[in-house]
Amino acid sequence: MSESKTTAILSEMQEGLTGFIGQINSDHAYIHDGIGYEAIINTGSISAAYDIAFTTPAIEDGVIHWRPADIYTSSNFVTFELYEGDSYSSGSSVTPVNKNRIIKDNSNFNSKITTMVKGATATPTGTLIQHFGIGSTGNPASRSGGGAASAEEIVLAPSTDYVITLTPAGATLVLLTLFWYEESKGFDEK
Repeated sequence: MSESKTTAILSEMQEGLTGFIGQINSDHAYIHDGIGYEAIINTGSISAAYDIAFTTPAIEDGVIHWRPADIYTSSNFVTFELYEGDSYSSGSSVTPVNKNRIIKDNSNFNSKITTMVKGATATPTGTLIQHFGIGSTGNPASRSGGGAASAEEIVLAPSTDYVITLTPAGATLVLLTLFWYEESKGFDEK
C-alpha cells in the first residue's frame, strides 16, 4: 500500500475535535451504517408469562444478527427465554426502529423483520437458544427489580418464527429493549 493511501486512511480515522484516531465498536458501526435496529417494549404490569414473537426474513432478504437484549424490572425476578421454531398468533404490533435517524439510504430504513408482536399467544416448545434472569425475589420488604443484558450475538435462522417468553416471579413492570443488525451481503452459509 502506498504512503499516500495509508495517509488518506489514517486521516479518515482521525477524530475532528481531539485529533486522535477514533475507534468505535461494531454495534456502533452498524448503527452508523444504517443496519442497526431496536424494538422497545413496555409490558405494563405482568404477573404471568408474557410472549413477544417475530419472524425472520428469508435468507435472500438478509441475515438477522441478534444482539444483547436489555431488560429492566420494577420488582420481582423475571426470566427471559428466546425460543426458535415456535408458532404464534395475535398480539399488538411492534414497529422496529432504525437506530440511524439521519440515514440517507431509505432502502435500509425499515427492518427486514416485518412481523413483531407483543402479548402474543404462544406455547413455546421450540429450541431454547437464549436464557437469563433479572431482578430478585425474597422478603417483600427488600425485593427490588434490576437490569441485565445477554452477552453474546446469535445469528438467527432465516424464515423462522421466534418467541421470547418473559416469566415473572410476581407482579412487575418489564421494560425490554431488543437490538439487532441486518446483514444483506457477505454472509456465508456454512
